[in-house]
This record gives sequence, structure tokens and C-alpha cells, in this order.
Amino acid sequence: DHDAHMHASRERHLSSMATSGVHYERGVWTYGDYKHGVEAETPHACAAACAADDGCLHWNFHVVQHRCDLKGDSSGHNSDAPDWISGNSIRYKAPAPTRSDL
Repeated sequence: DHDAHMHASRERHLSSMATSGVHYERGVWTYGDYKHGVEAETPHACAAACAADDGCLHWNFHVVQHRCDLKGDSSGHNSDAPDWISGNSIRYKAPAPTRSDL
């Protein structure tokens, strides 16, 4: 069953990140495409590729295909994408809340 395999892969990769000290979350950063298909077999390697690249602010790792995409300035995060794990580079600074966000 494809869904069971995807969910098991996601949980395995998420648990492997628990003690990494790297920001990660379920879902995918949208837009802000920077580099696609970066060689990385794990979310750790994807996060490291982002950290090593001055143009990268976010990373996305596909839990089944082991695909790593790096993002520049991205406009949003989709936490409902169950087959992706994503994270922020240490150089990412979240925008300050606007008056309408308060």
C-alpha cells in the first residue's frame, strides 16, 4: 500500500530528525524555487546542503523519493503535504508580524 509506505517513511525520517538540532517540520515550502534535485538521501543531508549554500533559506525533502529541493525566499508553507519534510536554514529570519497579524 503506497499510503502506508509513505506514512511509515515520513515517521521514520521525522524521528531521525528529533535529536538533530536542525529546524524541521512536516510539510513543504511553496514557491521560492532555488535548486531542485539536490543529492541527499536523508533530511539531514538536505538540511546540510541548505546550510552550506548561502542562497538557501528553506529545504524540502520528499520522504519516499528522497528528493531534496532548496528554496530561496518562499511565500508560504503547506503543512498538509504528508509526503514532505521541510525546514529553515539558520540564516532564515521570520518576518516580523504585521499589525493585521496581531
